[in-house]
Amino acid sequence: MLHVHLSERALGEPHGIGRVESPNILVTAAQIAAWCGLPETQVILRDLGCVAPHCTKQARRADIDHILQWILGGSTGDLNLAPLCRKHHRAKTFSAWAYTMLQPGSYLWRSPMGHVYLRDGTGTRGLTPRPVDPPGG
Repeated sequence: MLHVHLSERALGEPHGIGRVESPNILVTAAQIAAWCGLPETQVILRDLGCVAPHCTKQARRADIDHILQWILGGSTGDLNLAPLCRKHHRAKTFSAWAYTMLQPGSYLWRSPMGHVYLRDGTGTRGLTPRPVDPPGG
């Protein structure tokens, strides 16, 4: 958590100065604006936690994942980034787990076994139909 003290007057000045608590350092209003405008910051504030099904780890302690890999043309913008804890980041990167963003804060996951999950701000819902017993069984 970052505690910043910045006067209203400092916001209107190109070189306005603020103060960060712990450690007690001076920063410019432009630095604070840059920190708050980073895609990673926006993603952490949007999702609050790892977006993998049923995970409860905090976004602040998570890796920031490119949903569509950067090397495959995925952008480093908030519409292609999501927080994943290290365990789920590795599962997505090195196994058959895959996901896509339906809209900001809403993700559709597919497990290696073909199970489908919807993860959003309300939690996780399984979308895989249950097997049906054959007639007469």
